[in-house]
Amino acid sequence: MTFADALWSGLKSALVPVDRHALARAVKERAAAVLPPGERIVAGHPIEAGEQLPEPPRQFRQEAFSAQRTTGDRLADGMNRAEWGLHRLNPVNAVVDRWDDRHDTPQMAGGWESLGGQLAAVLRPRCSFRYLSVLLVTDQHLHVVRVRLASNRREPKAGADAVEYAWRVERRQAAWVRNRTDVRHGTHEVGFVDGSWVTFAFTVGGYGPVVDTFPRRLRHTDPIS
Repeated sequence: MTFADALWSGLKSALVPVDRHALARAVKERAAAVLPPGERIVAGHPIEAGEQLPEPPRQFRQEAFSAQRTTGDRLADGMNRAEWGLHRLNPVNAVVDRWDDRHDTPQMAGGWESLGGQLAAVLRPRCSFRYLSVLLVTDQHLHVVRVRLASNRREPKAGADAVEYAWRVERRQAAWVRNRTDVRHGTHEVGFVDGSWVTFAFTVGGYGPVVDTFPRRLRHTDPIS
């Protein structure tokens, strides 16, 4: 490839908008490949954390694609863990942190150890790569799978290590989903039988089949119950 060809390819990539629906289909297909055997996919769609969903406390925050991190990344993580250990030695900090860990926000309820909190943590990992999270609904479970994006951000990155299985819960644990497009298009809240709930958003249209898999579908004017 000549310099002119490379320059034109870069300009074209920057100027031509990403086909988000095609990307959604591609990452869904990649995500489905890592599901446990014997499960039938009912629906799936890319999702992201709600706009104001807080970052999980350090002990609950996942490290996405950890095997692909550089030596420098791992060194920085080690220094952060050491700093966190010193922070926790202060009894005042420890009390404040325990309160923060349990404190509900307008974007979630139930605490970080609840099902809603687990999903919130899955959607707010530490990660230095571009990726999409995919919610897959099977006949048995809800799954979340992360798929890294290629450098052009228009397609999934090649290779098995670019797909990471992140979380699952039995479908019977999901109680309801509430449409919150009054806040932002695609925004929803999902509630679980333990009373917890969390806010997330579908990244592109066409998510109706996923919403229809939940046992109860609420409007934004309906109370959470």
